[in-house]
Amino acid sequence: MKILVVDDSTINNILLQNLLEEKEFEVVTTLNGPDAIDILSKEKIELVILDVMMPEFSGFDFLNHLNKHQIETPVIVITASADTDYKVRSLELGAKDFINKPIQFDELLEKIKKTVELV
Repeated sequence: MKILVVDDSTINNILLQNLLEEKEFEVVTTLNGPDAIDILSKEKIELVILDVMMPEFSGFDFLNHLNKHQIETPVIVITASADTDYKVRSLELGAKDFINKPIQFDELLEKIKKTVELV
């Protein structure tokens, strides 16, 4: 399974990539939404792990783009914000699940499994 991790933090991208690759996932990372859209147009991505709070092109902008272009790649949203509005808005925009930072890796793996089973 190929997963795209979109987070404006290089450290978070490296951490998630290393953890996911240990579990045999193929992982591509990027630091922003526009690059993520470009990757989605060129590669077969089966799941996106998306940070919401990114400068210039937020996770919400990314989800809006997916909706506008009828791209159905499942998305799990991650954020450091404790604001429940982020969760509600993410799910309304089509995210399949939501997780707060700091990420508990076992929880993320369970959400990945659940999301993939739904697709």
